[in-house]
Amino acid sequence: MCVAGLWCLLVLVVTTAAATNLRPPNVLVMLADDLGIGDLSCYGNTTIKTPNLDRLALGGVKLTHHLAAAPLCTPSRAALLTARYPARYGLVGNESTWSIVITNVANRAALPLDEVTLATALSAANYTTAIVGKWHLGSHCSFLGRRCPGPLKYGFQSFFGIPTTLSIDCRGPHAFWIFSLSDPQCQMLAGSWLAVVASVVVVARMLGWRWRTMVLLLLLSNFLTFVVWFKIIHLSKTSFRLTRVSPWLYRLLNSLLVRDGEVVEQPIRLDGLSQRLVQESRHFLAQHAADHQPFFLFHSFAHVHTPMFSAPHMEGVSKHGRYGDNVEELDEGVGSLLEALREHNLEENTIVYFTSDNGAHLEALDHEGQRIGGHNGRFKGGKLQGGPDGGIRVPGIYRWAGHLPENVTVDTPTSLMDLMPTLLDLADLPPLHRLVPQAAHKQELDGVSIARLLTGDTPDLPTDQETRVMLHHCRQVIHAVRLTRGQHIYKMYLKKQQWFPGSTQCGWGALTGCDCARNIDDLSHQPELYDLTRDPYEDHSPISPDTDEYQDVVGFLQQYVREWSAKVTYPPSLLNNGSLAAWLPWRQPVCLTC
Repeated sequence: MCVAGLWCLLVLVVTTAAATNLRPPNVLVMLADDLGIGDLSCYGNTTIKTPNLDRLALGGVKLTHHLAAAPLCTPSRAALLTARYPARYGLVGNESTWSIVITNVANRAALPLDEVTLATALSAANYTTAIVGKWHLGSHCSFLGRRCPGPLKYGFQSFFGIPTTLSIDCRGPHAFWIFSLSDPQCQMLAGSWLAVVASVVVVARMLGWRWRTMVLLLLLSNFLTFVVWFKIIHLSKTSFRLTRVSPWLYRLLNSLLVRDGEVVEQPIRLDGLSQRLVQESRHFLAQHAADHQPFFLFHSFAHVHTPMFSAPHMEGVSKHGRYGDNVEELDEGVGSLLEALREHNLEENTIVYFTSDNGAHLEALDHEGQRIGGHNGRFKGGKLQGGPDGGIRVPGIYRWAGHLPENVTVDTPTSLMDLMPTLLDLADLPPLHRLVPQAAHKQELDGVSIARLLTGDTPDLPTDQETRVMLHHCRQVIHAVRLTRGQHIYKMYLKKQQWFPGSTQCGWGALTGCDCARNIDDLSHQPELYDLTRDPYEDHSPISPDTDEYQDVVGFLQQYVREWSAKVTYPPSLLNNGSLAAWLPWRQPVCLTC
């Protein structure tokens, strides 16, 4: 009986081990907001301390040529989750856009519901999925805001976080009313309101009370929309600034914390927010550490987007003011999540990925004039700009203990859009169209699997792909094209930003930035070409158009763009549709228990 018992125990151990090996790995994605590639010490910063991210990089694969699909939040995050350029499904602005990101909780602009996300794919593979932190891809609030499911409509099974984004207005207190009649934008708004009121008064006797009430309600709705919305003030030929007519009201209506569709905090208590979000993710890890099915946790940090806020113990710890404090508090959060993986013995069966949605906002200042924007190293430009690397080249770190090599640096161009195909490949899961049959018509993914690049099975690109072309858009317009061919990385500019003299930015201000759709040089008649292997920071003159190299590469890329434009038709901008992007008071959520 003793021998039989030992035999049964041995069979049980072997069976359990085999089952464990067959179980797909967990996935932890950590996404920073507006973090520059030059802000981390593992990417060369010598004055901001990021020890936890440094250890993550030492334990995995660090990508030095990692690229976002857009230079700002909403489209970049959509591309990360769908592996497709956001222009393909209209979640971008255009030249005359109503907005460039989703700005209000109570509107109808959102990632199209037929787009397949990473969460949808992993849910189909029996993963438990959760998102903690910033969403910013559409809230889908019901009438009177009774429920705002947001990410729950895209494959996530739970959500605790921020439905849109933080802004400088989320740090109060603010004046209720900022309306200067010396401002032409305000003059236009005041004139339109007075004209409507005068018209109602003049024809009051000709209208019944029902018509008068309807007109007045429409006027009130128009008034509130512009109070909550913003006005655009052009400061110069190259920059713009967004200002709220009522930052107090904007903060009240859009600074929200939501749990599974229900508002639980309004406005958000910013100080300590980072720790509360991290604690929520740690609770998820503890709750699902022993599950038989794997999990996908998407922790989307509120840092380092404006406004700058920190818990008391993180104030004044850095050499770079509030911005440096925020980066180091972000690093503290990363360390806490990695520690939770260690505590629950999850390190060897969890793929960890860290990145930022776009580059640093170079122009950002707070109300006191302190610089609160990040650092993009020596790369030109920053957030909001179309083609320059400063706005789209971001940190990228993969770690999977025991499966990916440690302390490896990869210089090959990669993309945030590579995440979904790469995870499916590393986890040995079926391809997307088999996991999610309705994704068959969405097979044209722009991201590719870089699994072999990460594991070291191939020195550069997948063997069936000799070249790779990446498009860099400003909203719906292609501004630059990147080509990886052999040992060369080329970048062709079709349009280029006009910067302030002596800089690669456009002024200073809390909401100031380079508008990539305005005041640009059109180079399509003779594109600029750089070889980034020889000139990675574009410090020198571009390749001469008289060379054979220029003629060969530019000819190839121009033909690629022509074929792309003939093959791929971009739908109308969802963010330029006033009925979708405007604030809708009847969808506004309100916390009744706060």
